[in-house]
Amino acid sequence: MKSNGLLCSALVIALIGCSAIGCYKATDTATDSGTTQTVWEDAPSYSGGDCPVLEDGVNKKFLVDGTERKFRLVLPADPIGAPVIFAWHWLGGSAQQIVNYMEYEQLAEDENVIVVAPSSDGTPYEWHSTGQPANNVDLAFFDDMVACLYDQYQIDPDRIHATGMSAGGLWTTYLTIFRSEILASTAPLSGGAYAEAYVSPERPLPVMVVWGGPDDTYGTFNFETASLDFSEGLRADGSFVVECVHSGAHTIPLGAAEYTWQFFKDHPYGVDPEPYADGLPSSLPDYCYLPE
Repeated sequence: MKSNGLLCSALVIALIGCSAIGCYKATDTATDSGTTQTVWEDAPSYSGGDCPVLEDGVNKKFLVDGTERKFRLVLPADPIGAPVIFAWHWLGGSAQQIVNYMEYEQLAEDENVIVVAPSSDGTPYEWHSTGQPANNVDLAFFDDMVACLYDQYQIDPDRIHATGMSAGGLWTTYLTIFRSEILASTAPLSGGAYAEAYVSPERPLPVMVVWGGPDDTYGTFNFETASLDFSEGLRADGSFVVECVHSGAHTIPLGAAEYTWQFFKDHPYGVDPEPYADGLPSSLPDYCYLPE
């Protein structure tokens, strides 16, 4: 495990262990009818006691340790047992904007996937990626959303994924490190971590690292450097990484929703053997490749 450093101007990443609400894994258990059902050993519990009813649309007054948070929920026709994508918005953006830009309502309908687009609490970097994981309010927010989605919709614990752009990409990076025991695979868009900031996830996991080439910068932060450093650190720790370098600088590339979803579909929790070991599928853009 490498030493702590700075991500962006102030992102401090500390030593990690399992989530504060436990370590998880999915198992198949036979039901009384003779079928097989995926269950979650030591499933997380909601910090607020009984989960509120989660509905399609904006869910407000979702209490996390007594503080109201909200998120946009996009439900497919049959949400029971469905996979989940968490999508984190950029600096100055909103949950509805990332849902609209990524056309997640259509994806949810076509692929029967639940999409969760959280709203930030207005911290300067949108997400609390600037401090220790202990008592991190956005990690608690993520944990509670996972708990209540499982409580109400019995989401597939082997298919929980995360993506996000810019500030949301940096938060996706943070989740990749600190919630690797929950997430099956991730795809930070213009995220990453400088080499001095990188910390090993609890377990290796598949990650699609996407950025907009050498012009992908914001202020003094260089997302190409951070993405390359993050990819190198992950691979050194045994994670499988796909790099996708588009030419749009600090933007979400066209088709990102579709090809990140393809990556997620092909990479459930603990997938073995690696489906892309011999090369990437033709459905991925030409600018995606396996780094050497």
